[in-house]
Amino acid sequence: MAEAPTELDDIDVYASADTGVTPSASSGRIDRGELDAHASQRTGDLLELIPGFITTQHSGEGKANQYFARGFNLDHGTDFAVSIEGVPLNLSSHGHGQGYLDLNFLIPELLAGYDYRKGSYSLRDGDFATAGSAELRWVDDAPNLIQGSVGEYGERRGLVAGSLRGATSTLIAGVDYSVNDGPWELPMDQRAARGLLRWLRETADRRISLTLGAYDNRWTSSDQVPERAVADGRIDRYGFVDPTSGGDTHRYMLAFSLWTRDGETEMSGGFYAVDYRLQLFSNFTYFLDDPVDGDQFEQFDDRRYYGTHLDYRRGVSLFGRDAAVVAGFAARLDQIGDVGLYRTTARERVATVRRDRIGDLRIGSFVGLDWSVTDWMQLLAGTRLDHYDYDVDSRSGLLDRRGSELQWSPKLSLVLGPWASTEVFVNAGRGFHSNDARGDDGSPGFDPLVAASGAEIGLRSTPATGLELAAALWALELDSELVYVGDAGQTEPNNGSRRRGAEFSVRYHPLNWLGFDADWTVTRARLDAAPGEDRIPNAIPRAGRASIGVRVMPTLRLGLQVRHFDGAPLVEDGSVTARDSTRADLLLRWAATPKLSLRAELLNVFDESDADIEYYYESRLADETQAVADRHFHPALPRLLRLTLRAEF
Repeated sequence: MAEAPTELDDIDVYASADTGVTPSASSGRIDRGELDAHASQRTGDLLELIPGFITTQHSGEGKANQYFARGFNLDHGTDFAVSIEGVPLNLSSHGHGQGYLDLNFLIPELLAGYDYRKGSYSLRDGDFATAGSAELRWVDDAPNLIQGSVGEYGERRGLVAGSLRGATSTLIAGVDYSVNDGPWELPMDQRAARGLLRWLRETADRRISLTLGAYDNRWTSSDQVPERAVADGRIDRYGFVDPTSGGDTHRYMLAFSLWTRDGETEMSGGFYAVDYRLQLFSNFTYFLDDPVDGDQFEQFDDRRYYGTHLDYRRGVSLFGRDAAVVAGFAARLDQIGDVGLYRTTARERVATVRRDRIGDLRIGSFVGLDWSVTDWMQLLAGTRLDHYDYDVDSRSGLLDRRGSELQWSPKLSLVLGPWASTEVFVNAGRGFHSNDARGDDGSPGFDPLVAASGAEIGLRSTPATGLELAAALWALELDSELVYVGDAGQTEPNNGSRRRGAEFSVRYHPLNWLGFDADWTVTRARLDAAPGEDRIPNAIPRAGRASIGVRVMPTLRLGLQVRHFDGAPLVEDGSVTARDSTRADLLLRWAATPKLSLRAELLNVFDESDADIEYYYESRLADETQAVADRHFHPALPRLLRLTLRAEF
């Protein structure tokens, strides 16, 4: 009798032939298998597999997440650039915040994974990539499946997806619909629909893809609540102050890409078009400014943006050693037909703070050399040149503004080794993020492009079978922390800043049924020239994550993951600090048959009463006679059980 086949773990093989991608100790790739093994409360949590990266929420689940990395309160994306299949997702001069990054449009099961990079060292990274970047990838194939999820607090979700496969082409389709009330006293009443249609044609030296995506979402949100009102029982921990906060949004996307190879030459490129809209109602100070009707406001953003990109790589010989010339070009035009801030009462507009029409053009290019200098040294050096042009036409009586700026960003990376299964990485480079064009009020303090200079030294090592180690020391300096505050419709100036940090990660798979991985990051973030008030609010000083996976039997897998981050300062003098947060999630995956599987997620296993995020500012409730400086927090979700049944056919 023939022996039964032995199931082996997947082996991922990565190459460094991508144009302009920088090798570093803090870069990496997350694949489909790792995403499947990760329990997540929200779609944005998928980015938490990046060491030291934290995602939270301070409002309804239709709004973009709050992100934190490398001592940055990234707000909703200002200093971390994310794209999918060449389509940039950060939105400039956005109604709610610069670089606004909403990942709720993703269908997680149709995401193949992503490549991530920390710092400002990659030639491919332009605007917003100061703390780092991630490039997401859709799947190239999907099984035919029907999937349903049921969770506590009214959470329901259904997914239908599949592929039609030909000799050289594949058509992938998926439709996802979800509803969710959440644990809030004010039901969230979220209704979200997502769709994906993707066509690929692939041969040995050519690959073409065309992708259509659609996303619509509406919700009611409880926003953050004042701690004093929870402490004295005026509202519940999961209560609310304004029952009419919430919003609706959509994103429709078309993307085309082409990759070709001819001998030593590789080229890839594409174009995209996106239609986007957000209408968001919020109230964070309650009755501070308007004791009668309240402080609710509306932020509105309606835009279309278009772009193209081209990457080139050609292998050459330099002094008898292998090398490659790399180059790239990208252009993007945002036509923001209407972006505004309004005072509202129960979602009805009562006054216009400002309203604008904005044209936003970005053109970037890079050129570099990837050279194997010796058997133990690889060099990647080059530079970017980025041009930013903006045109703000006021529709509310303010001055029209126009401006432009160039940004030159040299970058250098060295890979040394390997020696004793260890490689050493040295990286340095400039990056930048753009400021909201509405921040140009004619004052000399406005800088359209804010430069960031960074450096990093690190190593990666595989000292034993199944054991991978990585460590990095890094530094980053930002010329200015100038911020356009979308909630107030005005610019908030601040000094430059400096950040220093260390990162360590380990992966250990001693047996084919047992795996462990963990990471820990430490960061020191300070404002320049601000003695006694140099703390950066919400700059998380320490964060870590650990997980263990066990294959109990061939059809049953268990996973436990723990995420922790220390409380960050909430004010510049450090006198008020947020509380630490720790969450444990348990995951069970059972393959009842090769075509039928069950996934059970127990989120926040120990039902910790932590906060997703905390702020410190003045507010006033309806029964108060004056403003009160207080902590305001958005509670983390309580313990939650979610079951997902999946059938393939």
